[in-house]
Amino acid sequence: MQDHRQQRHPGQAMPIVALALPFLVVFVLMVVEVSERYLEVAMLQDALQQATRSAVQELDYAAFARNEMGLRAFAECQRVTTAGAANSPCADVIAVAATVLRTNLQGVRGLSGDAEAIEPLVRSTAWTVLPNGGSCTVHGTLVQSPTAPMICAEMTPVMTGIVGWGEFRPRIIAADVLDLGL
Repeated sequence: MQDHRQQRHPGQAMPIVALALPFLVVFVLMVVEVSERYLEVAMLQDALQQATRSAVQELDYAAFARNEMGLRAFAECQRVTTAGAANSPCADVIAVAATVLRTNLQGVRGLSGDAEAIEPLVRSTAWTVLPNGGSCTVHGTLVQSPTAPMICAEMTPVMTGIVGWGEFRPRIIAADVLDLGL
């Protein structure tokens, strides 16, 4: 019986490693980039969700004295940007939401332009304020609040990942309803 195995020489695996290593490095970098982008989007979603949660709790205390409940917005506002909210009936509520959003965006990684990108992003965020309830669409799902105050927000930031393989623009949407505690 003859032995048909090839004789092994030192360094025989080096060409295979040399060919596989670039593909492995690219794959690892791709995994890091994708996971970082998911983390960045989650941080943005959290910042916007906290802003809507804080703003929906901006109550009209004079209404409490009348044994009523409502937001400090005296009329409904649909898709009002932070920049255009100054003369709107929802200016107080949107100002609180913008302040919370601005603060929460300080720690978010990946915004193109870093610290300079926060203010334009906050100013371009669109807010829908429904002091008497209503509906808005969040991630393709209709969110309804028949009587409780509700706030919806949407923004589209310009982001870059950790590896820097181009910019991406995720659409971030959040909504929150006042918990009536019933």
